[in-house]
Amino acid sequence: MMRLIVITEPGFPPSEAEAIRMLLDEGIDRVHLRKPGAEEAGLRRLIEALPPACYPKLSLHDRLPLACDYGLGGVHLNGRNPAAPAGFRGSVSRSCHSLAELAAAGGEDYLFLSPVFDSLSKAGYRAGFADGQLREAAAAGTIGPRTVALGGIVPERLPLVREWGFGGAAVLGYIWKNGSVREMMRCVRRLKRFV
Repeated sequence: MMRLIVITEPGFPPSEAEAIRMLLDEGIDRVHLRKPGAEEAGLRRLIEALPPACYPKLSLHDRLPLACDYGLGGVHLNGRNPAAPAGFRGSVSRSCHSLAELAAAGGEDYLFLSPVFDSLSKAGYRAGFADGQLREAAAAGTIGPRTVALGGIVPERLPLVREWGFGGAAVLGYIWKNGSVREMMRCVRRLKRFV
């Protein structure tokens, strides 16, 4: 079964903590709190609005030392945050934007490769890989169980993502597109039918 990850929007929409809790209750494997440029106080408010039972399934993209402060389950490395905080013992993931970067990645627990399809949340952010490239990368072992597809993920594309050898998919635009928690849960149920 493929891993399903949801990435938050950059801002702090109303009812976000409730939505995150419900996403995890609905069976999403992990929620990535991606808030580039957010003040530490805003991130603390969001984390504290969630039940501590959710913490093991949360990964931070920014203000990574907060993961240690709250005992969160993961940190995500990228250009802004290239290393995990000292002493962090949870899950570590990393963003990759090329097959060479993916092949060179080290000991992370899992890796995002993006954009696999045209992005739903970033206008003009086009798919970066051809079908043949992804199939060759899977055959070579570059794409595998610890690789997560990101960019333009909708339920109908999950069979192809699996065919390409990815071990999971990360979703942003498809989940947050209308803001209604009820609609988000409907989207999650549709995604789960395809994994």
